[in-house]
Amino acid sequence: MTLADRLAGVGEILIAISGSPLPTHVFQSLAEQAPTVIPCDYLAVCLPDADDAGYLLHPLVDPSAEGTSPVGCAAGEGLPGRAMASSRPIVIEDLAVGVDGAGALEAGWVAAGLRSALVVPLRRSGDLPGALVFAARATSAYDGDDVRIGTLLAGGIAATLGASRAYQALADERSTLAAVVGSMQDAVLVVSADGIILMANPAVHAMLGLHPDALTGQLLADVMPEGALRAVLEAGTPGVSELPLPDGRTAQAGVVPVSTPYGETVGVAAILRDVTHFKELEQMKNTFVHTVSHDLKNPIAGIVLTTEMMQRAGPGNPRYGEHCQMILRVARGMSELVGDLLDLGRIESGMDAAREPVDLVALVQEVEAALTPQAEAKRIALSVTLPPRATVTASPGRMRQVLANLAGNAVKYTPDGGRVDIALTAEIDQVRVTVTDSGIGIPAAALPYVFDKFYRVKSAATREIEGTGLGLAITKSIVEAHGGRIWVESQEGQGSTFGFSLPSGG
Repeated sequence: MTLADRLAGVGEILIAISGSPLPTHVFQSLAEQAPTVIPCDYLAVCLPDADDAGYLLHPLVDPSAEGTSPVGCAAGEGLPGRAMASSRPIVIEDLAVGVDGAGALEAGWVAAGLRSALVVPLRRSGDLPGALVFAARATSAYDGDDVRIGTLLAGGIAATLGASRAYQALADERSTLAAVVGSMQDAVLVVSADGIILMANPAVHAMLGLHPDALTGQLLADVMPEGALRAVLEAGTPGVSELPLPDGRTAQAGVVPVSTPYGETVGVAAILRDVTHFKELEQMKNTFVHTVSHDLKNPIAGIVLTTEMMQRAGPGNPRYGEHCQMILRVARGMSELVGDLLDLGRIESGMDAAREPVDLVALVQEVEAALTPQAEAKRIALSVTLPPRATVTASPGRMRQVLANLAGNAVKYTPDGGRVDIALTAEIDQVRVTVTDSGIGIPAAALPYVFDKFYRVKSAATREIEGTGLGLAITKSIVEAHGGRIWVESQEGQGSTFGFSLPSGG
């Protein structure tokens, strides 16, 4: 084969190994085609050992019984080590004759019947990632042309392996980015300057109802319905805004420009965060402030007005005592409201009393005794059904508060001559308490809101009944803080049943 033919063969090899950045493809192409341009009975690639300071020799063509198993060598060891250290090709005419630097590696080659060798370092911009080893059974098998051809091959292989490392690094970065973006709860959309959706993470489906695979590579105008989000993406103006979602939720959209490290514009990225809960909390806070302000403003105005009247009239006014009682009653109502608010805050924040085994039977009996005078004054029949024992792990004071709230409301909202029944049932895994009255009942439209803070049913029957609107909210918070459930069943004009259940134990 002429030198021109061999050089043409080198070109074909370089084209073949450039077809894929995977090292396995490079090595396979080299093993299949390199012997056609450089005669060899043995061919190996030496590459740095990532776990050691030495290198690994990977046989591609090997007549020995070891096949293609990689061999570990210390840095500078053997002919490959010398070639890598000196950055110069090494030609050995006869391996059987004493060779400077030869060791166990070369002894193995001789044992396999190899006599001559050509070792060419892999050079790439000053980097020395390894070496190519050619060996033949014949002595003096390699000359200057072989060195030149081997050097060409080594340069091409070095460049390809460098591209392979860059490709692997890019693939790792892409995989890491995909894992991070894919695990985000926020929806991420990247749109190119010409309106093509370049990326959409899985959270897009949960937030927008659009499948990421159906979006990627498509025109924004073709796959996303008209609306605020599409307008923001099409405008591409950086900033943060709140957008309505298709299902009524609210998202905060942050739009940022995306460009390459060289300043080339890629497009824009939108990061969507569901802020519905925060909007609801904001609304709850506003409602809370408004309600508390309203509930405290009127009593304070009453106290101020009554005090001014007392000052003008003096202590000789026959209604002086009545005015003092009014001030006292209003102040107690304000104190009750503030106390309820503090109670609710402690319960909802988890800063509550310690828990212990509590027998609800004894607590129900205490509440019954406390309510009996009030029930008798209204001629209300108060009955209690109790098991021998019903133990839960709870705060005794909070359980007493729950029972007093529910039973007290039943007596309060039941007209004279009615009936209130308290029933306690101890089951295998839970304890149930129901309080049933024959009172005024609750309209169906009001039932979903009876446990809300400050909610009170407004009707002619409740106009004269005092309350802060926090009792049932506190009761619900206590029950749920103890791992229980609370409910209500009622029909307007036919009474109500409030019940709750707690895990048994203790």
